[in-house]
Amino acid sequence: MASTSPRPPSRPASLSDSGSSGRISPINGYDSSAALILVPDSADPSGAPFDIDISSEDEEEDEDEQRERLLASPVPPLSSPTVFLYLLAPFLKLGATLVADVQMRREAEVLVLLGFAGLAAFTRQIWYMLARYVRRADMEEIVLEAFARGRGHDTRRRLLRYVVRGNVGVLRILLAAVYLRASTDALIPLLPTRLLLPSNITTTLLLALIILPLYYSPSLGKAKVVYATWTSIAAFVAWMACMAYTHAKGMVTAQASSSSLGSLWEGIPVIAFAFTTGSTIPLYASLKGDVQPELLKQKRSKSFKLLSLISVAFAFLLILPLVFFQSPNHSPSPTSTVRTMTAIFSAAALSLAIPSILITSPALPVSFAMRRLTNFPISKTLVYVVTISLSLCPQPIFGILSDVLLVLAFLSTYMLPAFIHIILHNFRRPLSIIIPPSTPAIPRTASASESDSRYDELLQRKERTLQRRRLVRRIVWDIGVWTLLVPVGGGGLVWAVGRIAGQW
Repeated sequence: MASTSPRPPSRPASLSDSGSSGRISPINGYDSSAALILVPDSADPSGAPFDIDISSEDEEEDEDEQRERLLASPVPPLSSPTVFLYLLAPFLKLGATLVADVQMRREAEVLVLLGFAGLAAFTRQIWYMLARYVRRADMEEIVLEAFARGRGHDTRRRLLRYVVRGNVGVLRILLAAVYLRASTDALIPLLPTRLLLPSNITTTLLLALIILPLYYSPSLGKAKVVYATWTSIAAFVAWMACMAYTHAKGMVTAQASSSSLGSLWEGIPVIAFAFTTGSTIPLYASLKGDVQPELLKQKRSKSFKLLSLISVAFAFLLILPLVFFQSPNHSPSPTSTVRTMTAIFSAAALSLAIPSILITSPALPVSFAMRRLTNFPISKTLVYVVTISLSLCPQPIFGILSDVLLVLAFLSTYMLPAFIHIILHNFRRPLSIIIPPSTPAIPRTASASESDSRYDELLQRKERTLQRRRLVRRIVWDIGVWTLLVPVGGGGLVWAVGRIAGQW
């Protein structure tokens, strides 16, 4: 946290106390015991001392190795339009298609929709700030920094890694299974009644076969996965056009995709689910990895925040008309052509999103002996088989699975980033220490050096001014994360427990 420059060509940096923070001073070649350090501008061309560092501070890696690791990940370096695509796509899926069936007053529904859109942007900003704060572009590392920082916690760190990967895997598999089941429910009315297999099995296997080549793509950067995701958004827009037509004609258009969902999928939870997302940190890392010149790091960081805000705003504007598409009771049903087109577009919007969800799912554990026998992707195949099997579960069991998905998506989107933010900033030692605003100026002694920054009153005054401004922002952020954690997250969990218990 560097203060503004009192005079060129140098600027003051905040105090870094390695003894108190347990960290090495990030500024090499300077005295870390000084209250303030003069850092030449050439030492930090990007002007962002807390810009994210994809590598670990304790284990320095070559830049080529870092980039090779990023290229090998399921979310490789991506261009800005592609990152925008994957930031927008999660919002225009099942939750958005069910908004038209929410039974609320329109004014209240618009406010709820606007509120959760704002919360989605806020939580993405929290993840972004957490990644920059701990200098890790990995959700696992952020969780470890919060709950198992330092040495001597090897067992806890391994356990936390398994927990994080397991939760991410379960969430993505359940999400893909629910999308596949919803696509099947939308298409079943279009099939003939007599088939060799039950219509739900036939439709599920047919959809699974269609998206199989897309799923076996190694990363989100492959052209066919990008085109499939763009097509899913286009299908959502086409589905909205069909909904607008039926609304203009006063027809009833209940969504068949909601027939297999559980008891929690009503009212406000549907809107909350529409704005859930889980790929903020990988997409930020991929956008950062696409930058080659060092001088563009700061601009690319700002562009991610801009892309995130635009994606949330764009999704809100697309979903908002659905609030007014509620058809009146006792209205005629749409024609068979309209029903067919609506079902096809709805199924395409959901099913074409499944590959991008499962590609980023953690691999299932497979023994080394099995992996040595063949180059066949056993783990990816198991993930796909489990997804298809879950989508074919009987309705009572699938209803429970869909409720579990809703709770997990709600926790991971709205509660987890707020909880980690509170832990890191309130219950962990800071990663850097600065001059408090109340620190009195140190009187100069006769033996003090003229260049000693501890006795530079101008630098200290500017540092205190900066910290007072940061204190105001910190208070605002603390209010925001506590509101997100307690009223929003806690209230949502209490409602879910009461709903499952049959109290309301």
